[in-house]
Amino acid sequence: MEVVAVEGSVIVEAPAAHLLHLCHCAMAFLRVSSPFTMELEDEVWRARKVLYSAYFGKGRYTPRGSTDAQFFHFLEKLLALSRKKKEKHGKLLDMSVRRKLIRFDFQWLREARNAGDIRHLREDIVEEFEFAVGSYAAYRNRDRFNKVKKLRESQKSLPIAVERQNILDLLEMNQVVIVAGDTGCGKSTQLPRYLLEAGYGKIACTQPRRIACTALAKRVAFETLNQYGNKVAYQIRFEKTKTRMTRILFLTEGLLLRQLATDRSLNQYNVIILDEVHERNLHGDLLVALLRDVIPKRPDLKLILMSATINLDLFTGYFEGAPVVQVPGRLFPIELKYMPVKEHDTSKTAKIDIGPYLRILQMIDQKYPSKDRGDVLIFVNGMAAISTIAEGLKKYAEHSKRWIILRLHSSLTEEEQDKVFDMAPAGVRKCIISTNIAETSLTIDEIRFVIDSGKVNLARYDPITRSSRLTDCWVSKASANQRMGRAGRTGPGVCFRLYSSDHFNKMENFTPSEIRRVSLDSLILQILGMKLNWDVEDFPFLERPDEEAFKEAITSLQCQGVLLEENHNVLTPLGEILSMLPVDVAIGKMLVYSCVMNQIEVVLTVAAGLSVQYPFTAQSFQSSNLVKKREEMMSSIGDPFVLVNVYREWLEAKARGENTREWSRDRGIDESRLYEISKLRKQFAEILEQANLIEKEEEDSTKFERRVRAGDKRRLRELKKEARFQEKKRKVLKYEKHFDSFMDIDEEGDQNDPLKEISFLEFAVAHNQREVNKVIRCHKLRDLARPVVKMIIASGLYPQVAMEHTHNVHTYGHAQLAYCRSKPFVKIHPNGCLSQHPDFLDIEQDHDGVSDNHHLLYYGMLLETTDPFLVNTAKIPAVLLIAFARSVIHVEPRIICCDGFIEFIFDREEHAEDVFKQACEIRREFAEAMARKLANQKYGGRELDRKIGKLSRSAYPLRLRRIMYPPVGMLLGVHSLKDGAISFAVTVDKDDSATDATSQDSQDGKKEEDEPEEKKGKLQRFCNFCQKMMYFVGPTDAARHMRSHKEEQKKEPKEEP
Repeated sequence: MEVVAVEGSVIVEAPAAHLLHLCHCAMAFLRVSSPFTMELEDEVWRARKVLYSAYFGKGRYTPRGSTDAQFFHFLEKLLALSRKKKEKHGKLLDMSVRRKLIRFDFQWLREARNAGDIRHLREDIVEEFEFAVGSYAAYRNRDRFNKVKKLRESQKSLPIAVERQNILDLLEMNQVVIVAGDTGCGKSTQLPRYLLEAGYGKIACTQPRRIACTALAKRVAFETLNQYGNKVAYQIRFEKTKTRMTRILFLTEGLLLRQLATDRSLNQYNVIILDEVHERNLHGDLLVALLRDVIPKRPDLKLILMSATINLDLFTGYFEGAPVVQVPGRLFPIELKYMPVKEHDTSKTAKIDIGPYLRILQMIDQKYPSKDRGDVLIFVNGMAAISTIAEGLKKYAEHSKRWIILRLHSSLTEEEQDKVFDMAPAGVRKCIISTNIAETSLTIDEIRFVIDSGKVNLARYDPITRSSRLTDCWVSKASANQRMGRAGRTGPGVCFRLYSSDHFNKMENFTPSEIRRVSLDSLILQILGMKLNWDVEDFPFLERPDEEAFKEAITSLQCQGVLLEENHNVLTPLGEILSMLPVDVAIGKMLVYSCVMNQIEVVLTVAAGLSVQYPFTAQSFQSSNLVKKREEMMSSIGDPFVLVNVYREWLEAKARGENTREWSRDRGIDESRLYEISKLRKQFAEILEQANLIEKEEEDSTKFERRVRAGDKRRLRELKKEARFQEKKRKVLKYEKHFDSFMDIDEEGDQNDPLKEISFLEFAVAHNQREVNKVIRCHKLRDLARPVVKMIIASGLYPQVAMEHTHNVHTYGHAQLAYCRSKPFVKIHPNGCLSQHPDFLDIEQDHDGVSDNHHLLYYGMLLETTDPFLVNTAKIPAVLLIAFARSVIHVEPRIICCDGFIEFIFDREEHAEDVFKQACEIRREFAEAMARKLANQKYGGRELDRKIGKLSRSAYPLRLRRIMYPPVGMLLGVHSLKDGAISFAVTVDKDDSATDATSQDSQDGKKEEDEPEEKKGKLQRFCNFCQKMMYFVGPTDAARHMRSHKEEQKKEPKEEP
């Protein structure tokens, strides 16, 4: 219990397990026998409630942590000890002198409190209770003094302490200071404290990750002796401890960017520390550029850039004249051993060889006694490598009885990740297999050995195929040194590098920045959303992105209606809304379209679910029992609708009063991700309300519900305080329980963990039962709503559409192939619903592929790892594409071509004509509804819903045909007109009466007058260069025609095709 006295005395938290020892220590410290008699003991215990109210009531002594339990547990032990003392010492000592040791103004307290609280109690009972409180306080204050003394000695021994005055002097004379502090120098924890003690009172310190914000805030609060105050706070997504008393705030880079959007001068801070700038992520680079612009406008603002492996040439060139302070690290000696593996073992096609890792573990067993503590950290690239090596080493661990094998990866649940911080039993070592997440994001104690494979998976974005590719790369020198440093944080260590020293010398100095490796759509949207009055192409980036990728992103945003076509520096009304949403453009479009179509509840869940990790844990797919239990949640439509089902059934379990944590675990679901979906739904809804796209619902709750919610809020505040000050207990891992079995153990203590209850209460406070019932009802998707939601998801994800391979075998275990515009052969991700249940893709069709139930696949991401995979895939009726595709050409009476990629070949002309007419009507009405919604005008009626449903259910026999050479440079998405309305390019060869397009698109898609008539037996192909349908004798003839265009381009390279 933590009790803060009015006069400033402090009683520090004491774990319940040590309370008996604490009683003995307190008595020894005061050198008195217990004053309690048996009669007093009974009276004090019976008066517990009154005494607690009098001495620990609000405004007098503020309970912190586990308020009631700890002090009164202490009192109970003290009373028990009194009985033993009474039996041994018959005579009680006079305590009037001893009481002077206790510096509590109890008289002031009595006068300040209502005398009625304790006036009916005997004076000696009150005095003895005060003695118990004072005894506890006196001992703990002495204990705290010793801890503070040790803390100060530790702070003085840190390498950065030598540079303290130098840094402060440089900051006084300069606005920007660069601190290059090696690992372990103390820069992240000490520099904020130095600034606070130097008089700076409004300090912001950014971190790339949320976990670092919370951990550093807690540590710096302890370092500044403000562990239970509010001077040091953190602010992350959905959570903050900031108050008006806060002086040091740790926050994520994304949140500081949001603050910059509303306050361009950041007047709420006088010092900003950008930590870990070497990571070079998008948010970090953008912050550096924006703050360089703010500095001249705020002469009083100070900026500090910190990192362990910073590129000094780059940053000193960007901030001209900025002084650099280099601080050596404090690492224990590390023995470096190069143990290169054979070249064929490192090739991409080779199977992962666990031999080098196994031999190192065997060598450690032979050379280092098991009684010497020291765990192993292995760095590899990706979950596949982690799983393969873990399985192989587990066999050795089971044989030797000396190892516990654990995994560490961002896709694992929080509980699984936390296991790496637990202690191994005596005589056993941990072997943790991790990706680069363990380089800088977190520190694991007792690591003595590091095995570095030298590999990392880097995401690279291909602007041509619009796909993300995880590339197997060698790490940089900076990363390799960071990995080595993990072996010397807590003691002497050894680093084994599975490559040669010559190869190390050939490595790049630093990891390529994220701005050169990812899609730039969101970055450009964020820059323009800040209204900086700059040409986005002239933005002063710390490092310029690739020009081709930059131009592709601008073109993509223009074609999706986010930027004006005539001015790429101006957002459309749609773009203004998307810039406020912290999601990708595709998901943002979904949310806006759902407001137009009045299907917000379901799409909120889909959008939130696609923005977080998949709720099913990676390990759960290996358990047939878990997979079987969640069969009822699967959807024949695909992954987005699985998210809807999971969220609905989770809410239903809550409504039934079930333990949803156990419910989730029994189905292989990470409940924390469902809570995150719930919070994101709330955040998205609030942003859409601010944009006037949806109306804010008035709270309609009964008096009883409001009372319950008020109680939940109080309890939530108490739990958050308790969790904030609670030390995370390190547990001892179970012997012979490895990565694949330790989660089966129902650990004691988890049930009473306040952190587990916080999420539950946060949900209860944010949602009343009526809201929950409404969400459950909407998520059941009535027949009229289902096709509309499909349309919203498909049009939001468009142009990310694929056509299923005609020769797929729809049985489990077979890869489900598909064709994309940019890649001819891709696979549905093996963990996806449609891959786990390929029978959902099966349709009845004849030998020519004719069916009345064709579908297309829309996906959230094209991700290349070992193969190109479609992630978050949905199966949507094929004919809906005609209603929102950018280019639709009625080529022949029976043929409709979309985007020069997919042809719909109907059996009958009237069927094609009817579908085409329905699609045009939907386009017009949707464009009108969209324009009115963005202009804050009401749009009523459900006629559009019915038309979408009718088109979705149209059972006309047709076959789909993929065009072999689709237009590579075709613009994607939808147009944005000057008035903010949405329009689509639609062209028909007969007449243009049904078109709803700009003149340019109409001209591009029109069929030329000299186009030949269809000839039987000829191969039809759409030519991007001729912009019309061509007829060829066979594939060879078609290929020859395409080559002729390419040869013409080579001859006249400057001429536009």
